[in-house]
Amino acid sequence: MKRHFWIRAKLFLRQTRWGFAVIGVWFLLGTLVFLYAGGLRFQDAILNAVYLKKSGGELWDLYSFWGQCVLFGIVISIFFLQALQRYNPQEGCRMLAGELRNHVIVVGYTHLGARIVEHLREAGLPYVLVDRDPAAVDDLVRAGEPVVVDNAKQDSTLIDAGILHARTLVMAANNVETALLVTKKAREKNAKAHIIVRCYMDDFAEILETLGANEVISSSKSAFEGIAARLTAK
Repeated sequence: MKRHFWIRAKLFLRQTRWGFAVIGVWFLLGTLVFLYAGGLRFQDAILNAVYLKKSGGELWDLYSFWGQCVLFGIVISIFFLQALQRYNPQEGCRMLAGELRNHVIVVGYTHLGARIVEHLREAGLPYVLVDRDPAAVDDLVRAGEPVVVDNAKQDSTLIDAGILHARTLVMAANNVETALLVTKKAREKNAKAHIIVRCYMDDFAEILETLGANEVISSSKSAFEGIAARLTAK
């Protein structure tokens, strides 16, 4: 949660900018009212408008009453917005993911995906995890990590994961169909991203490369190379 403090602060300001804009307009109108209708000096008009000084009279009472209504309504709206995000932490994590830049997208919280995420977290590198199983990523969601709980094969999921600004995509899911479709869509949306795909079936390696994968790591090939080295060792 602390790692993404400034991003969350930026996100909060963006979500509540309309509220602060209304407050700014209200103070501006108040200044003009006290300046021209109330006959106050410019400095006194500003102080009255921001409730740091009280001039008294019906004009002040009217401004004070409606000001309390406006400010109270905006504050309640902001607290309500924050409460909704706490009630639905998945949405907060998804919004955080969309704010990241030059990050790594990990698709699939498999054993491989979990190890990659752990490595990125320990190294302090920006990442976004995509997985459709809420139970599998529950701990990361509760920790406020950038997680998109959705089907990676959907265009909206990749967009929310920040594919347009990602530097690397790692396909760690076990499903070949998902690997093929996600690789194709990711390459269409980001021509510069480095796409790494883990594939169990060697027959699909060439197809994945044709679809845009920069590297295809075959499980059987990697296992064979490791075993072969031991077979030939003296």
